[in-house]
Amino acid sequence: MIPLPKQMREFKKCFWMTSRVLYQRNADLPEKLFRFLVADLDAYYHNLISDGFLDDDNTMSVRFKLAPFTKKVPPDYYFLKVDNLAIQIQAESQNGLIHAVQTLKQHLYKAYHYVHDEFDEPGDLPCLEIRDWPSYPWRGLHLDVSRHFFDFKFVQRYLDWMARSKLNKFHWHLSDDQGWRLESRKFPRLHEIGAWRKDADGSVYGGYYTRRQVKAVLDHAALRGIEVIPEIDIPGHAMAILAAYPDLACVPRDFEVLKVWGISEDILCAGKDGVIAWLKELFSEVAELFPGQYVHLGGDEAPKQRWQACPHCQKRIKDEGLADEEALQGWLVKTLAKHLRNLGKTVIGWDEILNGQPGQDPIVMAWRGDGIDAARRAHDNGNRYILCPYTKLYFDARNNEYETVGTDQIILWGDVLGFRFSDYTFGRQQLLLGAQANVWTEHLADRADLKEKVANRLRPLAEILWNGEPVEDVWEFWDRWRDLNFTL
Repeated sequence: MIPLPKQMREFKKCFWMTSRVLYQRNADLPEKLFRFLVADLDAYYHNLISDGFLDDDNTMSVRFKLAPFTKKVPPDYYFLKVDNLAIQIQAESQNGLIHAVQTLKQHLYKAYHYVHDEFDEPGDLPCLEIRDWPSYPWRGLHLDVSRHFFDFKFVQRYLDWMARSKLNKFHWHLSDDQGWRLESRKFPRLHEIGAWRKDADGSVYGGYYTRRQVKAVLDHAALRGIEVIPEIDIPGHAMAILAAYPDLACVPRDFEVLKVWGISEDILCAGKDGVIAWLKELFSEVAELFPGQYVHLGGDEAPKQRWQACPHCQKRIKDEGLADEEALQGWLVKTLAKHLRNLGKTVIGWDEILNGQPGQDPIVMAWRGDGIDAARRAHDNGNRYILCPYTKLYFDARNNEYETVGTDQIILWGDVLGFRFSDYTFGRQQLLLGAQANVWTEHLADRADLKEKVANRLRPLAEILWNGEPVEDVWEFWDRWRDLNFTL
């Protein structure tokens, strides 16, 4: 199984698969989730056994139980027992039940195909007990839809890939220099102008998600135990915003949504009170649309040349008693973090926000280089942090030396298996929330390229994020991967 359960007992006894299945639940399990789990499991099971000879004289029962255990257990712990014509699934959280179903589907697949390959018919389902839980609360996957746009139906498929790998955090990068991707009722020019760019060949490229489509994605994610984290990147990577609302710049002019990759010196002005008020309104709208706990406000790669020459920014620095322009960005992060905290949200930022001493409230994503220095800085400052180092967990990298699509660096699936949380763990281990892989799309213009990049490394990612340890025996993992015939 992938990821490998923490505790598993297999028994010699088996029972013969049957086409008749009875699904039950206890009263505490919400009807909507129960219906989804049943539909997901039943469709998978009957598709699996559709071409085989089955036992039609007996009925297999599957009982879902959402209830506390008698002893204290870790978050999202689940218990799965496969016994003679009876399958029990219990968890204290809804996410635990969701993860248990993914484990059961793998057990059904392997049991059926092991017999099917040898005897050309489905056979006995081995009995077992599993007690399992994730090592870290943050097991994420990121998707940049600004550089290249992927419609909401594809995003839903992306969430399906995540669910099958027991990932639980979807980081949705919704804005950048090359496009704004979210319908805004308060500031409609964002999607009317900021969502579209004129590419080098003269064609117009872009797109955005309507509020209705966003809600469809959020509903899809919630049923799969996935929290969606929206990212609105500020104060840098904001050319799409400035193209729609140029007065937000230090020196307003006619801006265009960028059609090239890289970093722009034009960023949002932190000295104008009107810009701060505008950002608060924008993030209030984002917070209202996205029900999760977190909002990501970027903070990376924001050159300060414009701020150095801006009288508004220099006045803000003087009035607030700030040391320099980096401290001004720290002030901006603190101001927006306080605003979002009043709305029940926690702010996340890329590790550059630490340069401005933003306080301990924001969560830091350590991405530059191997991420170790950034993780240590976050730890020493008392910030919680998430690992997504460029050299280890950027899945837009090439899979091997023969590929032509992707960034110049190469990250093999075996490299992902070797990721060591211990390299990023210091005195206060509770500050390390987990990790995620990032998928930037400068080089990934279509679904096939993106799918290839993710498919080759998603299962290794699932293994290390769930169990929190590197996989020393790569070929043992390969055998598990091969036996399950995982595809996206």
